[in-house]
Amino acid sequence: MVAEFKPGSVFERPQTPAFRDELVPGIIEKVRALRPLLRQNAKAGEAQRTPTAEVIKAIDDLGIWWMIVPRRWGGLGLSATAMTRINAELAKGDPSVAWVSQILNGTTWVGTLGSDALQQELYGNGLPRICSAITPPGTAQPVEGGYLVSGRWPYCSGSRQANWAMMGVLRLNADGTKTPACLAYLPMSKVTIEDTWYSVGMQGTGSDTIVAKDVFVPQHMFVPIEKSFNQHEAGKRALGEPSDYYSLVTLVRSTGMGLVVGSAEAMLEIVLEGAKTRGVVTTTYARQTDSQVFLHDVGEAATKIRAARRLIEGTTQAIDEAALQRRALPPEERAELKADSALANELIVSAAEKLMFLSGSSAFFLTNELSRFWRDINVAARHVTNLPNLGYEVHGRGLLGMPNIILGEAY
Repeated sequence: MVAEFKPGSVFERPQTPAFRDELVPGIIEKVRALRPLLRQNAKAGEAQRTPTAEVIKAIDDLGIWWMIVPRRWGGLGLSATAMTRINAELAKGDPSVAWVSQILNGTTWVGTLGSDALQQELYGNGLPRICSAITPPGTAQPVEGGYLVSGRWPYCSGSRQANWAMMGVLRLNADGTKTPACLAYLPMSKVTIEDTWYSVGMQGTGSDTIVAKDVFVPQHMFVPIEKSFNQHEAGKRALGEPSDYYSLVTLVRSTGMGLVVGSAEAMLEIVLEGAKTRGVVTTTYARQTDSQVFLHDVGEAATKIRAARRLIEGTTQAIDEAALQRRALPPEERAELKADSALANELIVSAAEKLMFLSGSSAFFLTNELSRFWRDINVAARHVTNLPNLGYEVHGRGLLGMPNIILGEAY
């Protein structure tokens, strides 16, 4: 049963015109202080394929699971740029932890775009952690008062830390047709988790498979394609903060690049520190810093990483500005931002490769932190939202006025 909206409730609070980014310097300082703990736990996190309880408690204590959740529900109300910078700092300790933070932050925010009834159910009794997987979609069979949802959804990062799951489904219609691109919210207590996440990189993200069998989802916990998140119905009361006007996929993709940038910055720090004492095998160079080739290559890698950060923060600043203006991003602007993210992605992968060449074969030992950052970067960079070929094609089609290839507004 949906909680009743009462006078003095969250829906009666004044809405806020700006982000709360004055909190960011203090949060980043605390996250940096966590770096030794994150690195100490990274190996154990990989072994169990999900962040350790010690790490999760540390993030709980910081309260950064809800960075862009609006203040009306007790979230921090930060900007997309702020979340990107904070996750970059988390990634310097452990990219897998930063990935879980990014996914849970992003998906938990998505629910705050929903109807008043959906928001009340999800956030009315305290802040949740929501994981998500969209493809392959499950099925939603209409029944009295809602739907029976079944399916198997792999790649569900943060599933072991979540208490709700936002799942993509096909709605089964009475005429035998199926309506795609619908979403259903399921309590984690009603689903099971299959231990399927065995990966070369990002292994500590717990991106396992969620399984549901005839789980009842009330009508108000189902988001049909006809009423997408970016539509605000007349009379909606849980509305008015900048984050309510973000372009959904653009926000999630852009902020997700923060952890890739932070991981590359961590690699650069390690290589620069080692260059002071490490020699160049088979040469007369006692230290790498004696080699002009090394200095050129490390300078090139650093420049690519710095350029990638500027590109990504440029995209997040653009979507922050649009949200503050309550302005929807048009398709051509979303396409440009997707292409910018694609270029940043290529720059980071190239820089990471350069740094591994500079570090020699010992960099690939499992005991060497460089190998973990390199593996994690290469897996994260190949997430479907980051693929450069798609990013450039979407932009190219926009420049030529050709039809878009991305389903819906998922770019």
